[in-house]
Amino acid sequence: MKKTVFFCIGWCIVIILVAVIIIKSSMSFLANGTIILGWLLFMIQLTWNYSEPFYMFIKRAWFFIKNPDCIWNMQVEFVGDFNIDTFNKIEEMFRDSTSDLKVIKLSNLRRLYKINTLTFEIVIDNTNNIFRLDLSDLEVSYRRSRRLIDYELGEILEKLSRILKEDESKYYFNIGFKEVNPYYGFFIRRLKLKDINTFNVKFNVENDKVTVNKQSIEFYTTSLQKLNSFSKEYLTLSPR
Repeated sequence: MKKTVFFCIGWCIVIILVAVIIIKSSMSFLANGTIILGWLLFMIQLTWNYSEPFYMFIKRAWFFIKNPDCIWNMQVEFVGDFNIDTFNKIEEMFRDSTSDLKVIKLSNLRRLYKINTLTFEIVIDNTNNIFRLDLSDLEVSYRRSRRLIDYELGEILEKLSRILKEDESKYYFNIGFKEVNPYYGFFIRRLKLKDINTFNVKFNVENDKVTVNKQSIEFYTTSLQKLNSFSKEYLTLSPR
């Protein structure tokens, strides 16, 4: 609260200075431009250092312009009654959805699928009644992330869930950043990256888990809806 009041007072001073000088005369504006610029730069630097919303806003704008790549790793587990015939069901569903489908049979219970730009492996564990989907080291650009969640990967997971009618589901999603993880927070940003040996923060969002470390952010949830929500929030740098 005190921080918000301080920012408001500082920005009000800048706005009042500009307004008074403009009303007074344009020549006065030119003469006092150094004072205004000094206050403006001071408030921008202060807001950058101490305001997390402002920091994330600038990061979003920078990510949108630069469009950096992230590395996705995902594991999805469905618990239920599955067998070798399950592959026939899901492949029929895939073929109904797209003509760009390639299937590589690795064994009776392991197959590799390529659908458009996505490549993932599906394994059926008969012993533990688990259907597992693994997606590894997928490079995704920042601007493409949301579309991939909504219209590609998200649709595949929704259709799989409808067909499999699982008793239980688990979703693990790791997003690796090639550059600095933008979720360090203000106090971490003030340290040099090379001076940080380890950084690992774990917190719960209701019954779900989020882990942030030096190079990545990871989610664990039992709900596809929550997975979509977390992915969109954190990939667009708009966390709750």
